[in-house]
Amino acid sequence: MGASLIGFGTAINGAPIIGGNTIDLTGIPSEAFSVPRNGNITAISATFNYFLDLNRGGLTTITAQIYRAPVGSDIFTATNARVDLAPPVAGVPAGITFGSAEIEPVPVSTGDRLLMVFFISSVINPPALIFSVSGTASAGINIV
Repeated sequence: MGASLIGFGTAINGAPIIGGNTIDLTGIPSEAFSVPRNGNITAISATFNYFLDLNRGGLTTITAQIYRAPVGSDIFTATNARVDLAPPVAGVPAGITFGSAEIEPVPVSTGDRLLMVFFISSVINPPALIFSVSGTASAGINIV
């Protein structure tokens, strides 16, 4: 007996971010899931299994954050539902980084669309070095 698996979307590199906290997915296949009932997001948990495309010095922090769009919209705005994963990626070829946090409640309504976004921030040596981090991500949220 076998099973087929499907996630809530695929990875999109370089998603258009507007004004630092808004993502416009107009014309891009759905990458979000719909909220089944009114409630509040009260916790977030995320894991990133990584491998580096380039070995380099410095630290890279992976952050997972929920973006929300109202029903019928492809314009997602950042919420305060976010967590920094630890330990930071530190030049090793592969590993797992994880984070979990209880957060100030984020209200959501039936039909809102939620998008889990993973992004990186780095302190690298030398500063001009260009690098990338690849891997697989998974996450969960608590809605009460």
